[in-house]
Amino acid sequence: MKELTSDQRRAVVDHLLLRVVEAPCKLHHGAIKEVAQIFGRNRHTIAEIWKRANVSISAEGQTSIGCHDVASQKKGIVGRKQKYTDLPARIRAVPPQRRTTLQRIAHAIGIPASTLKDYYKRGLMVKYNSNIKPKLTDVNKVARVNWAMKFVRPDSNFQFADMFDYVHVDEKWFHATKIKSRVYLLPGEVPPHRSTQSKHFITKVMFLSAVARPRWDDAKSEWFDGKIGTWHFTQVVPAARSSRNRPAGTLELRPVSVTRPIYKKMLLENVIPAIKAKWPQDSTRSIVIQQDNARPHVPTWDESVVAACTSDG
Repeated sequence: MKELTSDQRRAVVDHLLLRVVEAPCKLHHGAIKEVAQIFGRNRHTIAEIWKRANVSISAEGQTSIGCHDVASQKKGIVGRKQKYTDLPARIRAVPPQRRTTLQRIAHAIGIPASTLKDYYKRGLMVKYNSNIKPKLTDVNKVARVNWAMKFVRPDSNFQFADMFDYVHVDEKWFHATKIKSRVYLLPGEVPPHRSTQSKHFITKVMFLSAVARPRWDDAKSEWFDGKIGTWHFTQVVPAARSSRNRPAGTLELRPVSVTRPIYKKMLLENVIPAIKAKWPQDSTRSIVIQQDNARPHVPTWDESVVAACTSDG
């Protein structure tokens, strides 16, 4: 626990002065304990500060107060000298692959883990989270730069395009239920019971979302939030066999595998009509549907998609 600063020590005296009940400087019962709880310190620490202040209050209406300085007398670097002065060199000699935990580092350099933790709190080391990066070749890097350069507009002092004419589509998996869930209950309420045959076979469905940059729609005099829509890849099929939950032939909603024909059908029946319905009418630019390089995605020259996009002009 860090020691109290000079300002905190003076604040302790101020709090205690508010709890003086009579001259010369008598505190009410429990005053030191109250201040100790406020500053998170032991009552003996607060008592020593009050004793060092040596407050004197005149009896004539308590208008004259005398108090000694209670600022910390420890200046500069104080405390015992560090036992391990060569820790940076010893830690640097340990390969980064072995520096995953403080316990492993302490074992590698031969000091207690608790001691190394103290040095870590003093700022000897910093924690860094390492994430896997894509391994790019020179050809990949050049392709990325060329793709980014397509959005540079030479006619506007080489500024990047605002991308107001782009609609970004992407897929994401969602599970039917979560393995862990949090719920707040009142006293006496019974927690909801959740069960499944196996947590490894929870139904998951792929969704497709389309978004664009938000902007002001002058035609409707309202804010266009850029949310085109979200759709799920499912189909309604009759149950092939009877079970204890439903007889055979009952219509069920089931997820489908996303293939190129399924994805193409989603574009033609949902995404493109939604863009035409929600897109600001005052925009005269050609709309571009931006997708990643997933295998089910349709090529840019697909005749059915081009015809659906240009059907209304």
